Amino acid sequence: MKSFEAIAQNAYLAFRAALPSGETKLSAWNELSPESRAAWMVASRKMAEEIQQVL
Repeated sequence: MKSFEAIAQNAYLAFRAALPSGETKLSAWNELSPESRAAWMVASRKMAEEIQQVL
């Protein structure tokens, strides 16, 4: 099973990749502050809960 940090990192990478190139510069995952990483993990947990309710 993947950790929420791994899920959050994958979500962040997908988010970065979906942005129009050159429009916005976002930091790499390992350059994010601990607070920003924690926020992405909270969002990932919430999405997991939402998905479980659909299944």
